[in-house]
Amino acid sequence: MSVFFLYPLFLFGLAAASLPILIHLLNRRRLKRIRFPAVRFILLSQKRISRSYRLRHWLLLALRTLAVICLALLLANPIFQTGAGLFAGGGPLSLVLILDNSLSMTWSGDGNGFKQAKEAATLLIGGLNEGDRAAVIPTNVNGKEAFRLKDQKSVLTKDIANIEIADGSANLPAALSKAYELLNQPAGQKEIRIVTDMALTGWDQFSVASLKQADPSIPLKVIRIGRKQQPLNGAVKEVRLGGQGVGVNLPLQIEATVANFGGTEIKELLVQLSIDGQNKEQKLANIPAKGETSVSFQTRINQAGAHAGQIILKKDGLAGNPVANFAIDAQDKLKILLVDGDPQTALVQSETFFLTRALNPSGERDASLFLPTVVLPDGLGAVNLENYQVVMLANLATLPDGFVTKLQSFLRQGGGLLIFAGDKFSADSYNQKLAGTLPAQLRDKKTGLESTGEKIDKIDLTHPALQNLSDSILQESIKSVRVWGYQRAAGKPLIALANGEPLLLEQKVGAGKVMLIATSADRDWSDLPVKTVFLPLIQSLTQYLAGGKRGNLDAGIAVGASKELSFPATFTGRNLRITKPDKQTNEVAIAGAKDRAVATVDDNDKAGIYRLALSAGGDKDSGAPQIYAVNPPFLESRLDEIGAAELAEKLKPIRTEVVDVSALKEGGKRVDLALPLLALLIVTLLFEGWLGQRF
Repeated sequence: MSVFFLYPLFLFGLAAASLPILIHLLNRRRLKRIRFPAVRFILLSQKRISRSYRLRHWLLLALRTLAVICLALLLANPIFQTGAGLFAGGGPLSLVLILDNSLSMTWSGDGNGFKQAKEAATLLIGGLNEGDRAAVIPTNVNGKEAFRLKDQKSVLTKDIANIEIADGSANLPAALSKAYELLNQPAGQKEIRIVTDMALTGWDQFSVASLKQADPSIPLKVIRIGRKQQPLNGAVKEVRLGGQGVGVNLPLQIEATVANFGGTEIKELLVQLSIDGQNKEQKLANIPAKGETSVSFQTRINQAGAHAGQIILKKDGLAGNPVANFAIDAQDKLKILLVDGDPQTALVQSETFFLTRALNPSGERDASLFLPTVVLPDGLGAVNLENYQVVMLANLATLPDGFVTKLQSFLRQGGGLLIFAGDKFSADSYNQKLAGTLPAQLRDKKTGLESTGEKIDKIDLTHPALQNLSDSILQESIKSVRVWGYQRAAGKPLIALANGEPLLLEQKVGAGKVMLIATSADRDWSDLPVKTVFLPLIQSLTQYLAGGKRGNLDAGIAVGASKELSFPATFTGRNLRITKPDKQTNEVAIAGAKDRAVATVDDNDKAGIYRLALSAGGDKDSGAPQIYAVNPPFLESRLDEIGAAELAEKLKPIRTEVVDVSALKEGGKRVDLALPLLALLIVTLLFEGWLGQRF
């Protein structure tokens, strides 16, 4: 129920209601009093008569003031209206109808909220009068779309029918800014109506200051799509990998966190793990009210490469996003060549003993992502380095000339080299044969007693090879290491001893990488091999040197976010073709960025798996990503609503009214108050004229 004025500018005429009062005050006679006792009796009689005249004068003044007020209101033409679907009428209307098509509308209105919203929008369009214009804007806009006001109801109804539910949250600032932009042109009436479920997500971060433009004089009416009862409300919050990596035929642990937004416990929720469309495992879980539960799955991947995975929630009446997409990159075993420069008759005393145990702790072929092969220096001439991703030299005294040539080619093609020093290590040989390849110029050795060993002081945890060591337990472990023997070198260290001497250095050669650990791989020069941190350190360095091609799980990005993809530097200038879940394709350019190439994909508006291909050809084993996952925003599954009072406060100074969608179906009526006002004005003037002549 509301009152509209077709010509509100005439309301300024109400100020003229003060004119009769002002004229009355100016014309009052100022009498000079002279006391004359002889006429006192006459004065007393006159007072009795003047009271009656004064009352009549006030009545005349009131009638004249009322006449001016009626005239001003008559010119403004007020309309009394009930019903949310009616418009003021009497002049051309410019209406912008904002239709909420965010994902939460899927579960509003007891499961058919979006259908109700479309029906309400159609009713509003059907209520337009001839000469009115309108535009329909969905809430999943970026502000760059082209909308315009139209006067054909059939076209507007078709626009409503073509809007589909989106996978993301409502972009309210963009939709409202576009609405005010369309209503920037002169019109008899202007209105904005939003058909929405008033879901908290979207409104919680909204502010009027975020609008590009706004006009507080334009009324805004919110048509609320409600629900009769609160359903069970849950969604997958997070999918993560349990373990170090994803390898072919290796045990794979995937953990999913399921959240319950509602105040009622979700009992016996079926949680499924699906990979490449096949159901791998399923479990029943109970999710406490306003709480979370972690569900763990065990499976295996039997083929290297990219795999699409899903965590699926199944329960009757569950509201919220039931599917979480993720991508798995399963890696075949990394083949590592270990060159033992100081072999011993006892295996435990061998230079490569701790390295092989770090790469494959159980010693079983199918128990680790890494497949180490140990050779002696005499066998280097027969080794084919193309069969390996990483070469480790452990206390190798000198480098055979033929092996150096193969090693240089191996590095240029993207291989990785990890060098350990030791008592047999010849700095002069390495400086001479690997000049320009070593991370630093090697100097003399420094050895001492174990009790005088140096501790590790600085670690560059921002480096990709060392990021996995940020855990507090691993930090404590590496800080407890003592090093009493090391090869001195000049360079910028990734890990440094307390005295400033480098312990770990890196040099990039072509597409490959070289790392130098200045101490030995066994217990001769440090106690690092027996520390907790040794295994994750060696595995992380190995994966990094192999080109970062380690098996992993990508939990994906939210709908609307950008995805940055990294490629080898040689890919610069090529194009990347992206196939979206709806089979639509587009291409983005791969640009250079320091020592790598980068492609940024911004068009991520659909939930699902995005598939990637290089338009110029294969490069299957180049380390380029093949798929990535996109999911609806987690909080879009939350069904909490913003209250009408809070919404009105957020939208101040915009005039806002919230009405239920049922008000549209109930209809209403509209009464033009011009005729009653005209009748009142005529009666007022007639009575004032009669009273003025009589008195």
